[in-house]
Amino acid sequence: MRELKREEEEIISVPDTEAAEIAEILSEYGIQPHEYSPVVNALRKNPQAWLDFMMKFELGLEKPDPRRALQSAFTIAIAYILGGFVPLVPYMLIPIARQAVVASVVVTILALLIFGFAKGYFTGNRPFRSAFETALIGAVASAAAFGLAKAVQG
Repeated sequence: MRELKREEEEIISVPDTEAAEIAEILSEYGIQPHEYSPVVNALRKNPQAWLDFMMKFELGLEKPDPRRALQSAFTIAIAYILGGFVPLVPYMLIPIARQAVVASVVVTILALLIFGFAKGYFTGNRPFRSAFETALIGAVASAAAFGLAKAVQG
């Protein structure tokens, strides 16, 4: 919403700069000036379309679909539950705490590698790099949380 308001203000206060941004965006797609000039002029005549264009093509933002809010919330909740469950499984299966800790770390790192690989694969990024980054970030975050818990515990 902040970006929408900022873009709206820029269209009003610096329309020539915003029009030049449209031209630049379209030229990145290989469209020639004589081809994109009518598009720029048409968007200048329709402020709402202009704003929508800038949000989508300049900022890469689209208005969220309010009908999907409940589905998105449910998806996030399930992902958090499953993600939080992964490191806890070893504690449920292994009665010795030290062994459960080691197993939890191993299972969590493996899960992060798998999830990172899938993320990279489905988003078109390099899957192995994505797997490594996800596991590294997860390991650092876990270590930080563990360190904070130890520090607070005394």
